[in-house]
Amino acid sequence: MQPKQNRRRLAAAVLAFAATSTLAACGSESAEKPEAAAEVAPGLEAGSKLSEADAKKLLNTAVDAMPTVHVTMDIKAVEGGKNVTAESEGDFQSDPAAFQSKMTVDEAGVVSIVELISVGESTFMRVDGEKQWMKDDGMLSGMLTAMMPSPFTMIESIEGEISEDSTTYVGQEEVAGTEAARYSFSVGESVTGEGDGTLDSWVDSDGKLVRVLLAMGEHNEISVDFSNHGEKLAIAEPAAADIMDMG
Repeated sequence: MQPKQNRRRLAAAVLAFAATSTLAACGSESAEKPEAAAEVAPGLEAGSKLSEADAKKLLNTAVDAMPTVHVTMDIKAVEGGKNVTAESEGDFQSDPAAFQSKMTVDEAGVVSIVELISVGESTFMRVDGEKQWMKDDGMLSGMLTAMMPSPFTMIESIEGEISEDSTTYVGQEEVAGTEAARYSFSVGESVTGEGDGTLDSWVDSDGKLVRVLLAMGEHNEISVDFSNHGEKLAIAEPAAADIMDMG
């Protein structure tokens, strides 16, 4: 397939997905590791409000607990009157920054598969099972960030939305066999992309994030599951022979 055709197909897939995924704001790393987030939950009754300091401690601990993490994401949305769904799975590393992921986007029955590898400042992508990868030349960088946000910056972006009593302890629940404390955050446009929404997070007794659910309006929902926290990853650029010459 020709490079221009690949670019058009990739752009179409990215645009369809980027319209529904906006968890891509940047955040700053905490200078020192806070106390375990699990210390926030004991003694709270369901429906209790968290202070701003405790809510931020919860998020900072979650970031510190996953220098690497495996992520699965499901998206359901309505865009322009069409149903858009997406599923992705990938691995992320915070330092040095790197990730690899594979996403399937279904826009009203039109299915596209997008694979991404990012190592340092370089991002590579391919679509629909093509053998060769394209190296991003900057044309799609912003949309790619929206398409597959780093879980580290995703979590940190929520900090800017936190105010006194904007976070609620919902109670203890089981997620994928793990007992977790559920918290509900009231979030605005900087997280949802449009209007107000609710972001629920499930945190285990070690302060590790196991699930995030973002609800935006009546039809739009993003669910993200986290696992394999801190496990060693090997993420590398594609072989030179498999990178397409875009000249």
